[in-house]
Amino acid sequence: MKTFRQIGWNGIRLTIPCSWETHIGGRNHLIFEEDFSPILEIRWQKAVKKSTAKSRAIFKRMQKTYSTLHEKKIPMEWSFLTEKFHVTCYGKQKDLPFDTGVCVCNNCKTLLFFQLSSQQKTSAQLLINSMKSLSCPCSTSEQTFWSIQEFQLLLPSSFDLLDYSLGAGLTRISFRRARLLLHTCKLAPADSRLSRQSLEEILGSLADIPDMQLQLSEDGTICEGYRVPAITSQVFLRLKRKKPFVRAKIRHDTLSNRLLAVVLESIRPIPSEICQSISDNYEIIQV
Repeated sequence: MKTFRQIGWNGIRLTIPCSWETHIGGRNHLIFEEDFSPILEIRWQKAVKKSTAKSRAIFKRMQKTYSTLHEKKIPMEWSFLTEKFHVTCYGKQKDLPFDTGVCVCNNCKTLLFFQLSSQQKTSAQLLINSMKSLSCPCSTSEQTFWSIQEFQLLLPSSFDLLDYSLGAGLTRISFRRARLLLHTCKLAPADSRLSRQSLEEILGSLADIPDMQLQLSEDGTICEGYRVPAITSQVFLRLKRKKPFVRAKIRHDTLSNRLLAVVLESIRPIPSEICQSISDNYEIIQV
């Protein structure tokens, strides 16, 4: 069984103990807990100009939240942060160690704010090791790593996060690249859903395309669908503010009892290779 796992969300990536629970607080907000006790909170904002002024603005907002706030020298064991970031540390009490850091990436100018919980029970070294693994968007190069809950996904960095819903039975994350929309879906448990609907029906429901052409694999674990309408149908769909071209794929991961689906929509024809590549890089991991 794994001891550590990688977390990736909207450009931020770090390695944490498997005993930590990760919660999504927002598009740029991660919260980590262990045994229902808070450990660490991270927020970020991409490509910040005038980083010093922005850090000071955050400091002023923090002063409004807390009655006292003191700027502190970064501890030696945390000095590794200065290799990647310009760092300013703060603490709520003058005679206690810092509990808040404001960092600006030296390369991409991403502004990163982290806060350590006073209630955390995890060892200081585990916390430090996790923060050592922290990387921001400039480290993602051509692909962005996404991994929350029990799945991981590698996407071209040109896709931007649009929306998300992280339910227990259905996780749906949507992305946009120019005029191309991408929806990734994880459904559980697969056996329960397949007892009520076929794989083709589930894919049709997720894509919300009644006239999609569907093809089921011989073993019944994969279903692919597409819509390539004629010119007149394209015009009609555009008038209804719908994207004419659709490609979709769903597969049954029998080992994890999960269904993984990818749905692409565009105003232009979508090469099948794009759907195939994204689906190949979308998988369930053992945590």
